[in-house]
Amino acid sequence: MNFIKATIICLVTIAAIAVAPTASAVEGVSLERINKSVVKIFTVSKRPSYYMPWQRKPQVAAIGSGLIIDGSRILTNAHVVSNNVFIEVKKANDPKKYIAMVQSIGHQCDLALLIVKDKSFFDGTEPLALGELPSLRDSVSAYGFPKGGNEISITQGVVSRIEQMKYSHSGFELLGVQIDAAINPGNSGGPVLIGPKVVGIAMQALRSSDNIGYIIPTPIIRHFLKDVEDGEFSGFPDEGIIFQTSENKSLRRYFNIDDDLTGVLVSEVIYGSAGDGNIKRGDFLTSIDGVKVANDGSAPLNKHIRVSVGYLVQKHYIGEELKIEVIRNGKPVKLKFPLAKSVSLVPMEHEKQPAYFIYGGLVFMPLTFNYLREWGGKWSLKAPVPLIHAAKYGYPSAERREVVFLKSVLADEINIGYHDVRSQIVSKVNNVAIADMAGLVSAVKNSAQNDEFTKIEFENGLIVVLENRAAEKANKGIIARYGIKSDASPAFAR
Repeated sequence: MNFIKATIICLVTIAAIAVAPTASAVEGVSLERINKSVVKIFTVSKRPSYYMPWQRKPQVAAIGSGLIIDGSRILTNAHVVSNNVFIEVKKANDPKKYIAMVQSIGHQCDLALLIVKDKSFFDGTEPLALGELPSLRDSVSAYGFPKGGNEISITQGVVSRIEQMKYSHSGFELLGVQIDAAINPGNSGGPVLIGPKVVGIAMQALRSSDNIGYIIPTPIIRHFLKDVEDGEFSGFPDEGIIFQTSENKSLRRYFNIDDDLTGVLVSEVIYGSAGDGNIKRGDFLTSIDGVKVANDGSAPLNKHIRVSVGYLVQKHYIGEELKIEVIRNGKPVKLKFPLAKSVSLVPMEHEKQPAYFIYGGLVFMPLTFNYLREWGGKWSLKAPVPLIHAAKYGYPSAERREVVFLKSVLADEINIGYHDVRSQIVSKVNNVAIADMAGLVSAVKNSAQNDEFTKIEFENGLIVVLENRAAEKANKGIIARYGIKSDASPAFAR
């Protein structure tokens, strides 16, 4: 569920919580017990390159934190172990490192479970138990291994906000807890406790402000742990609507909404989503699972806090039935339908090599947020404007399920005059509309076999034409000269 207006949220470097302990936060918790429960994680990762999609970036070593939970498992952040090629873990006050591996990973909620190859690692350890969602102004203590030292760090902060927020690793909005604490790299994945109970794990920080850190709360952690019981992470569901608030009186009168009714106006139903075919544009959403929706799009989390109604949907699991009430054409209507994964025109990918296709030196890709992040944390100011607009405001449709664009041109005699053409969204190939990457590859291959020319049209009106016989002949030489093993990613290899 999304607001009709886009909100710019700073995407930050994942970091750690660093504050000073108080007696109330650590009461009943001994350092000896924490030493048996909190681990330091060493990872070597090798991320895919979305700028040069046929190769990976150099390997990078990093550290993070984690906590031992029941079942001889280690809970940490997904971003700590994402794209790993090797993982080691060690306990506090223990010099020995043990080889670990990922058992389950949920990029959407930035959580992962590790298992250790040598089970003796867990000798003498004590799993930490999950507590409840903290309250505002609760004192919390964070444990982990931030940079600046080798041993465990015990720090403290205060809960200052609880709301739906964007998780930096995935870009997905989930329940999060903000604490007023300084942030240091390395403590990501470490537990945040009230007394002996875990109330969250450290996740990210807002670098543009002082003392704003975020933790993943236990309702999200519990959802993840139950989800992966079958060995697979299905993810958090989404009903697939865009809504706008109904605080304006004229808007409500125009749609004949009584003053005593509260809710939000459905402005768009995303193609291919759970709501597609069930909810309609113009519906006035009044309740979800019997919980009333306020005019500002919020619902009660508890007696003292309201959050975006998306939280009510995300309490469910994929496949579960959602019950909603709407006003449609002036009449109340009750709806129920199974929930599904979120659908987006421009996705965020994890643990996979990017797709690409090269023809006549022209490099085509489906647009992802991974590609946009190649421009850094301020990609929304630096990336090409057509791609930014598609990522922020585009929604999937029957006519377009992916944004396919010309990333760049590998210069050759066959593509003279096109060398500076880049970052252009493809609309048609030989007058065939392009809905996704598979459609582009199919259209180009069909043209290469049956036509003299391939004409590629872009959204800005630009046209690129290649003579197929010459393009086919030149393609092998081009990719060899540029040190590329294949002219396409595996799914589209010829």
